[in-house]
Amino acid sequence: MTTGRFTLTGVAALALAAGLATQGCGDDTVPCDNCPAVEGRYRMAFTDGGVPADCTLLGVDLPRGRPLDITRTGASLAGKLEGVSLSGNVSAEGSFTLAGTQPGAPDGGTTVNLSLAGRYTPPEGDGGTARLDGTFTGNFSRPSTGAPQRCGIIVPFSATRE
Repeated sequence: MTTGRFTLTGVAALALAAGLATQGCGDDTVPCDNCPAVEGRYRMAFTDGGVPADCTLLGVDLPRGRPLDITRTGASLAGKLEGVSLSGNVSAEGSFTLAGTQPGAPDGGTTVNLSLAGRYTPPEGDGGTARLDGTFTGNFSRPSTGAPQRCGIIVPFSATRE
């Protein structure tokens, strides 16, 4: 008769399998020995037409053509986009994440939360160009006399290394 409960051995086996499946370059438990050379300066490009109206009211726009600077130490990444310091990691397969926050000025400045997640593609052949493709997420807020003003953007991006 099956009761629908896992045995202790079954739970241990599942936990072990899940742990082994998630280990790899760029995770918190296993250092990366041969991570992709994602570091460099990239120019941001967006296929989406624009930003929502509530973002326009906050003076927010997409960082089209703006530089994204990335440095790498092992699997750890550090970056800067539009003055926002970013941190994250890269996997052996080229998947990467970067995220950061820039607090607004105390006198009512806009707080900026940015994150990028995607894949690094190395240059192919002589003269090839490395690129990043993924999702750009921006959340912006500013205090006001009434309710805080907020907006969010989630759009696909690509970036080509200079």
